[in-house]
Amino acid sequence: MIQIFLDTETTGIDASAGHRIIELGATVVRDGMHTNEEFHQLLNPERDIDAEASLIHGFTHDDLVNEPRFSEIANAFIDFIRGHEVFMHNAAFDIQFIDAELQRANRTERMADLCQVTDTMALAKEIHKSGQVSLDALCSKYGVDRTDRDKHGALLDSQLLAEVYLRMLESKNSLLGEFEELEEIYEQPRFLKLNRESPLVIRASADELAAHEEYVQELTDGTKP
Repeated sequence: MIQIFLDTETTGIDASAGHRIIELGATVVRDGMHTNEEFHQLLNPERDIDAEASLIHGFTHDDLVNEPRFSEIANAFIDFIRGHEVFMHNAAFDIQFIDAELQRANRTERMADLCQVTDTMALAKEIHKSGQVSLDALCSKYGVDRTDRDKHGALLDSQLLAEVYLRMLESKNSLLGEFEELEEIYEQPRFLKLNRESPLVIRASADELAAHEEYVQELTDGTKP
């Protein structure tokens, strides 16, 4: 089973306002194991980068002017993800940017056509009903080393996300296993086994015997309905 973990870095937060992707990073997990298979590409966004965005990922427009445009790498990117399950943290954000780039590149495909998307943030919210579910918070929760994450980077973040997902899934399965074990215990029939040398005889008391005699006499006399 192939699972792809994908992240993007962008010039700003709103694709509908013309912001662009500046970095694509993806890593492959096969049958629950990390691999060296990856897709990583810096891109020339052909526009300025918001100062706030630069503070997050560290890139300026000058860093990217010699990088290819999305249209130049679109085929390689599509071939990499096509037909696979793709995991993204806050998937709606990345999808809006990738779909916008596909449109600009005059491609008819969209993410929904190319792959099955799973939002790991939504999954984390299901598992953790309260608390933070940012990638940093989940790395802390699951003990994933992020000492190299001085700035956001698409490839590094995709690798961190893959490890967080595997640990989150392991934790969830472990919890479900405990519940199933408890269910099995409670579903087992319970029988009280007493070994006695002689049968246990329960005798009526004198008051109970007198009440019984009175009841029988009333039935005989016809006074008891």
